[in-house]
Amino acid sequence: MSAALLTPSERLTLSRERLRLALRDISAPAGGGASSAHASAVGLAWLDSLKSIPAAAIVIEAVHSWWAQHPWRISSLLISEATKTVVQPMAQRHPLGLIVGALLLGGVLVRARPWRLVFTSSLLAGLLPQLLSKAVAQLPTQSWIAALTELLRQPRQPQEPAQAAGLSPTRPDAPTR
Repeated sequence: MSAALLTPSERLTLSRERLRLALRDISAPAGGGASSAHASAVGLAWLDSLKSIPAAAIVIEAVHSWWAQHPWRISSLLISEATKTVVQPMAQRHPLGLIVGALLLGGVLVRARPWRLVFTSSLLAGLLPQLLSKAVAQLPTQSWIAALTELLRQPRQPQEPAQAAGLSPTRPDAPTR
């Protein structure tokens, strides 16, 4: 059937069905479908190779668990699906218009500089505890104990308060008696 022959109620029913399918794909667990498994295997192969680095694996897992609980996750997935369904036909019909649009969007992004907002305190407050807990969980207990005993074993040399602050006990310009 073509779109011109559909009644408004039929178009509404089809739209609702597409929305239901999109929401089902988004809310499906990560290995639920064959298509999602294939897409993740092809699209995220570089991420798997990056996870072989121990420190990177900790950071990736912390960011992943943080994003899984983030309130904007579902919104961003819906927006990306809607954008994909709108942009893909437009790119096939008007590729030059898509390039001009991408150029304008890039100019706006460069002018707005959104990357300055990445390391805000609220982001770090949400991500840092998860990152630290993952890092602590990855380290063996023996290394923590060895580091603490080494710190406690080192003798401290008592210093006078003036020396601790970096001041000399006598001033060179002070009058002598």
